[in-house]
Amino acid sequence: MERLAEMAPPLEDRGSFLREIAMGFEKGQIFLTALDLDIFSKLMEPKSAETLAEELETNPELTARFLDVLTALDVLVKKDDTYCTAPSLAPFLLDEGPYSAKYLKFSKEDRDTWTNLGNFLKNGPSGNGEESHHKHDYTPESIDWIARGTMLGRLQATLKAVRELPEFAKAKKIIDLGGGHGLFGIGFAQENPELEVLIFDQPGITDVTEKYINKYLIQERVRTMTGDYLKDDLGSGYDIAFEACSFGGNTEQARNFYRRVADSLNEGGLFITQTFTLDDDRTAPLSSLIWALKEKITGSGHMHLKTNSELFETLAGAGLSGIKVIDMSESCTMPMRLVVARKGA
Repeated sequence: MERLAEMAPPLEDRGSFLREIAMGFEKGQIFLTALDLDIFSKLMEPKSAETLAEELETNPELTARFLDVLTALDVLVKKDDTYCTAPSLAPFLLDEGPYSAKYLKFSKEDRDTWTNLGNFLKNGPSGNGEESHHKHDYTPESIDWIARGTMLGRLQATLKAVRELPEFAKAKKIIDLGGGHGLFGIGFAQENPELEVLIFDQPGITDVTEKYINKYLIQERVRTMTGDYLKDDLGSGYDIAFEACSFGGNTEQARNFYRRVADSLNEGGLFITQTFTLDDDRTAPLSSLIWALKEKITGSGHMHLKTNSELFETLAGAGLSGIKVIDMSESCTMPMRLVVARKGA
């Protein structure tokens, strides 16, 4: 008779994998509730669970257990009987923090959508095709916030990826569409001393761009143009057109935008867009798939995520041939990609 202690398991136990998926909902609800209650601001200074419960008017015992879970999630630090917001996360968790993770509000707003997912699967999408309620308010303060976040790795990785393209070293003129703070365009000019850069964005935004151009003392080769890149003249004679996550539109709107980009490029010029795409088999990246499902459920949104092949097809309809897709996920908080296309190739 086989000894049970020596018996090989009949198969690998995958229960823990499934349990982690299921517990993601619970952990998310606990974290989002902490945001709702402004826990992280209130715990910038160490406090006991009892003190915090009195301040929040919550049950002291449940509050203590709640804070213990947040500690296990590594968003709080516990010392003796007091709790404090994790110092490394404070810049991201506080509304007034320099790197405040403002996008977390999207998860708070979308809770009802996900708890009613079963109903949507049975009855179909809920939306009426209106634009997403996730609106971005492009004030000078918000552009500075975007700039700070960009410098946490995405900017550096993007500049390095673009400078490795053979066409970049030969380029003389580039337009940064929807350039906002202008750091990408400024960085391109730093990497290629022969490059003239035009940063194109809306009225009010280019005032902020000018501030960054002046900061980096590169006014001679980097300038701004104000307008709407979906309507106004972009100029012409560019060797490279660059756009980073500023465009949002359906397939027809995208095709019209790409035609305008193609018209502004020299023959053989490159269009480089930093965006979110799906793998052709639609099984990755996970966070992009979740976002795409949410937009389909609500019938609204601005990202209109495409597979790499679908994006290449849309670009081709505008006279731009897709060359490559560069994965940027290691340097970004989200799985962004650089899609490179050529005019007339």
